[in-house]
Amino acid sequence: MSSNNHKKEVMDFIKILGYQIRYIKINNPKSKETLVLLHGLGASAERWSELLPLLSNYNVVIPDIIGFGYSEKPLIHYNMDFFLKFLDEFFYKLEINKPIGIGSSFGGQLILEYYFKNPDFFKKMILISPAGTNDKPTLVLRQYIFSSLYPTYENTERAFKTMAAKNYKVKESTIKDFVNRMKLPNAKHSLISTLLALRKDTDFQSKLKQIEIPTLVIWGSEDTFIPGENIEYFKGIPLVETCIMEDCGHSPFVEKPLLCYKIINTFIES
Repeated sequence: MSSNNHKKEVMDFIKILGYQIRYIKINNPKSKETLVLLHGLGASAERWSELLPLLSNYNVVIPDIIGFGYSEKPLIHYNMDFFLKFLDEFFYKLEINKPIGIGSSFGGQLILEYYFKNPDFFKKMILISPAGTNDKPTLVLRQYIFSSLYPTYENTERAFKTMAAKNYKVKESTIKDFVNRMKLPNAKHSLISTLLALRKDTDFQSKLKQIEIPTLVIWGSEDTFIPGENIEYFKGIPLVETCIMEDCGHSPFVEKPLLCYKIINTFIES
């Protein structure tokens, strides 16, 4: 990260709800915009590492959501209310105000649920293959869960390959990092507990009509984890723009970071 304009990237821990939470932050005094990035289920702040250098002209905050990454993983019952309380305190303690919320998969669902409870909080939302719209788990999701419970190199490589577009080469570091994190104490518990809690929301699709701030929804054309046709739920909502990224799987910001950045940046600046 370049040090011009006194931009600096820091990694730190903060106590939220009494637990140690890790986060990455870029301070850019020249920017008025703050972006909050929320990762997907079983991921960590590192999932954004391809996109992060491109976002250095903004202020950026990326937590390891409680129960995931290198944040503490309490042995408790995880549900949406708990995650929203977590975000409440996290935003309050870091003095985050009117940010642009960017969420991938489960992180996208979190951004939406937070917005439904706090409609004045976000300036804009960017949702990348957001969770919450699936009627039942896909085969790829099942493979991912299997690799979380049995985190061998082979299982994880298979899961990440099927999540991405056919011609994308999954990085070895991504696989190793996932395997290491899934072996941390309580990592499996928080993942399964979260999954079980998320299965219950049946009216999520109908809530989408409540979106009343500028929102961009991005989906990979080859996403089989949360199928690309789910983008249809977001069409026809007045302030929502939709965009399909060709030859991308579940994480377009990992597979085609530059193109993803250009789409995001255009939307933020518009």
